[in-house]
Amino acid sequence: MKTRMLYVGVVAVLAVTSFVLASAAGARTLAGDGATISGVAPAHAVAGQRVTIYGSNLNGMSTVTFGGVPARSVVVDPGGNWVRAVIPAGVPTGQVPITLSDGSIELSVNLQIGAGSVPAAANRPPSYTSAGAHVKVMVAPQISGFSPTMGHIGARVRITGAYLNGTQWLKFGGIRAQIMHASAHSIIALVPKHAHTGKIRVHTAGGTGVSTGVFRVLAPSAGV
Repeated sequence: MKTRMLYVGVVAVLAVTSFVLASAAGARTLAGDGATISGVAPAHAVAGQRVTIYGSNLNGMSTVTFGGVPARSVVVDPGGNWVRAVIPAGVPTGQVPITLSDGSIELSVNLQIGAGSVPAAANRPPSYTSAGAHVKVMVAPQISGFSPTMGHIGARVRITGAYLNGTQWLKFGGIRAQIMHASAHSIIALVPKHAHTGKIRVHTAGGTGVSTGVFRVLAPSAGV
C-alpha cells in the first residue's frame, strides 16, 4: 500500500514538473528570445529621419521608443536581422536610448539626436524596398558659436557649427547677409545693412539652424 502511494506521489510530482517545464519552454518561444543589438545606423539623426537597428532575433520587436517617445512607423525584418523606425517628433536632443520591446523583454542602444527635423521618411515593408537603393539624408545645420559677438554694419563674422555646407542663406536679426565663404563647419558673412540685434539663422536643404546667442549690431560711429 505504501509502495502504491509512493508511486502515485512520484507520478504527481513528475506531472507538475512537466507542466512547469512546458510553461517555461513556452515562455522562451516568445518573439525576441535571445535577441541582441549589434548597432544602429546612422549614429546621428534628427526627428523624421529613418534609422535601422541591427542585431539578431529581433523579429517580434514591434515597439520602438526614442528617449521614451514611441515611434509610429516601425518595420521589422522577418529574418530578425534589423528593425527600422522613423524618429518621432518630440524626441529630446542629445544622446537618447532607442528601446526595442516585444512586450516581454527590452533592448536598448544609444543614438545622438540633433536639433531640427526633416519630413518623415518613408518606411516601407521589406517586400517593397529596392535592393541597393540609397537615401540621401539631409540634416539641419547647427550653429555652435560666432565671433565676434558684436560689430558694425559690414563687419566680418565667422559662424561655426556643423552641417553648414550648402548654405542657401544666412540672416542677422532677420536680414539676409552676404556670404564670403562657406564650408561644412564654418561660414564667413558680412553684417548686412539694416541689420539689427538678434539671433543668427542659417538655412540649407536640411532645414534652418538658429544660434543660441544673440549678435549685437553696433550703432554707426559718430560722423559716419
